[in-house]
Amino acid sequence: MKPRSSKNTESSVNSSTKNKNKKKEESLLPFHSLPLFFPLPVSLNRKSKSFFLILNIFIFLQCSSLQEKPKEVYHNDKTTTEKVVLSKIEDVKNSGIKSLSYMYLLGDGVVHSGFLGVDKKGQVQRFKIGSITKLFTGIALLQLQESGKLKLDDPVSIYLPEVVGMPSRGQNYREITIRDILTHQSGFPSDRASGFFLSPDTKDPEILAAFRSLPQTLSQMERNEPGKAHSYSNFGFGLLGIVIERTSGIGIEEYFQKYLFSKAGMKHSTLLELNDDSELVSGYSGLFWKTETRRPVIRDLTAGSLSSTGEDMGLFLKALFQSKRGNGLLSASSFSEFHQIQKGPNSNFQMKLGLPVLIEEMKSGEKSIWISGHSGSLPPFFADLIYDPESETASFLVGNTLSFGTASIRPANKDILEIAYEYKTGLKLESPPLSERNIQNKLDGFYGLYVSPLGIHEVKPGNPSKIEMMGFDFDLVEKDNRFGANLRLFFGLIPIKEKTLESMRIEFEPWEGHPIFTMYSLNAAKGSWGFGVMIQPNHRVPEKTFFTTYQTNDPFSLISRVELKEDKRGFIHATVYYSLGGMENSNQFPCQLESESTLRILGFGRNLGERMDLKKVDGKPVLMYSGIEFLGR
Repeated sequence: MKPRSSKNTESSVNSSTKNKNKKKEESLLPFHSLPLFFPLPVSLNRKSKSFFLILNIFIFLQCSSLQEKPKEVYHNDKTTTEKVVLSKIEDVKNSGIKSLSYMYLLGDGVVHSGFLGVDKKGQVQRFKIGSITKLFTGIALLQLQESGKLKLDDPVSIYLPEVVGMPSRGQNYREITIRDILTHQSGFPSDRASGFFLSPDTKDPEILAAFRSLPQTLSQMERNEPGKAHSYSNFGFGLLGIVIERTSGIGIEEYFQKYLFSKAGMKHSTLLELNDDSELVSGYSGLFWKTETRRPVIRDLTAGSLSSTGEDMGLFLKALFQSKRGNGLLSASSFSEFHQIQKGPNSNFQMKLGLPVLIEEMKSGEKSIWISGHSGSLPPFFADLIYDPESETASFLVGNTLSFGTASIRPANKDILEIAYEYKTGLKLESPPLSERNIQNKLDGFYGLYVSPLGIHEVKPGNPSKIEMMGFDFDLVEKDNRFGANLRLFFGLIPIKEKTLESMRIEFEPWEGHPIFTMYSLNAAKGSWGFGVMIQPNHRVPEKTFFTTYQTNDPFSLISRVELKEDKRGFIHATVYYSLGGMENSNQFPCQLESESTLRILGFGRNLGERMDLKKVDGKPVLMYSGIEFLGR
């Protein structure tokens, strides 16, 4: 299918609107990370699930876009630039995405946007953009700081006194600040799974009531030490929405509409579910055959509920860029602070965060270019936004289908930004080389069991030594004075030669008295995937009847079931199953018994360091986790 010509597209736009907004909509004829990873079909057996789990690593690395770069020259050649960009967007659609919306900016103030695979005869179709919502939340807080209603370094308890009554895992923790929450180092739990998903039939007033109930759940949660480690928290960003309401004096949807959407000219965007001028596009999931999914409605609005269009996202970035000139969404100083690399825990290593935009260093010749962006996943929707604040080039893609094609969205989006950047500047963007390491990393003292946000690992001695990840043993081979990870399947007979896997490096080192390892690559900074920390099993186990499968009766629950098993290596093995976008995923956690009724998930990072409670009701085992009561079989 060929795209409509730019000339025909422009002629359909009202001239006064076109001159006012300098926008240009392009459409193709009908014929996308935790956060983050690819969910698993519920019918797969354990080995098949392991294959899909390891595929998640490839997908995550693939998102770093190590593809061969095209040889076209784009500088000031709009015809070639648009042709290649639209071809890449069409390739994403053809990879298994039923519908998508897109936007790109070439640095000239014109919004290029459109849809693929949607019914253009009805209302404008919105797409959920997931955690990209967090950028709007961060901007709202900076606006409120500008108006003197709060300070980012204020203790959040000033605005959420309910935090004072929140139990702490340890003693004498410092207060949590708004900035801590914006940069995912608050110590809050990653999620409050209980009530996270609401019925698709939930009305907007009921959604708001659930959202406003979040502070009342704090007394039932437990916090870890702020500033200790990066731990992505949707729960924290939901609470920031309450801070916005309480300091502004108006409802969260009203605030977003008045101070963000209307100010940017965004007519088809909403945090809630109803919009007079648009409707949410249907979502689909399936590896091969696509099935329509139920509409994802969530309680934590300011963490990931926003729905929008490519055109609106382009208008958003235009208004954000105007901040540099004093007439945008922020003041010039707040725009700078939004993109300023924030001080984080030492365990962030080279991972860079703004407020809360993610920041990646790239090279244009000898010059460092700090690319900003965020991805968003509210299955079956997946979105990716990436931009350069200096050249004002950008790209945005969002799809409505959870499938193999989802993995193509981020690398394609990054390619489009690189094309747009070259069009504007005449220069290419390249990933910086790995930093030099002069001495070969050693494994002495680092053999043993580890846990990371990717699951349970074991580093084993041998020739070569191995690291277990997601059910597979990878050979640890010396590369660049670090370690690479080689994978051989079918009893070691078939080596996997995959460019993205070959780019991965693993490094072992001490951190605050703990042996840890990190994984990274040329295009994924050290710290981006968290870190694995060595665990020391204590071999304490609860009563045998607690080793069973626990289920919830809530049909809309984020977590469908939890399985506890005794691991022969000396810890309690918890498998947590998530229902997302019509498919099922699972995380493996090692736990230790802290008391007769308390399990502690080991490790640092997303979903780690949290608590599970055990009890008996009428003689039957019950497990409490993330606010949900699970009944044992």
